[in-house]
Amino acid sequence: MIAYTPAKKREKDSVLKSAIKKNKWIVTGVTLFASYFSDVESVHAILNGASARWLAQVGTMGPLPDCGEKIVDLTKYDQISTISLAVGFALFFAGTFIEKKTVKRILFALTILPLSAWLYVQFFIDYEKIRENLFAYDTVAENALANIAEAQDRYKSEKGAFIKNLHQISSYTAGAHGLDACIRITKINATFNHWSAEAKHVSSPNTITWDSDSGSSLKKG
Repeated sequence: MIAYTPAKKREKDSVLKSAIKKNKWIVTGVTLFASYFSDVESVHAILNGASARWLAQVGTMGPLPDCGEKIVDLTKYDQISTISLAVGFALFFAGTFIEKKTVKRILFALTILPLSAWLYVQFFIDYEKIRENLFAYDTVAENALANIAEAQDRYKSEKGAFIKNLHQISSYTAGAHGLDACIRITKINATFNHWSAEAKHVSSPNTITWDSDSGSSLKKG
């Protein structure tokens, strides 16, 4: 066992602080990357509904409908790919040009983390399945908007105007079709001769719009 005298310990601490200070931009980059990636994992956990389902089970919330696995916006994966690749190469080149062996080994070891994230995003995620699930969720949102369009037509024929209130929309669509429990109507605007609405499935990051003139915004195929 190696015993360090106070002088040697101070010298060791001084060398470590000096190395961190000289490479503070690298330390900052690694810290930011770790924070970003950790946040993405937290988002995955939250969007998978673990917290909500647990609360429902212990009775602090009402029963929740099964709305499927929640999906993260696909642009998030692009961001992870770009940032992880940039950080990985930055660490690798920094380790190449820095002469101190200890710092060099640390930098090369840290390179594994962002490159592993890049490999995971590129080769271990089934994007085709994600797109299929997204389209299925968005189609349900579109169907809800189609039901609203039918309700608006009925209301217009009866009252001579379109519905502007979300609560009225719910009551007028409460018949045979109704609104899916997993759909949230986020906005509705109406004038005398025109209306539009926005809806989204709780498991999808996308918002679908419906315009009384042009119909649904959902792109088919």
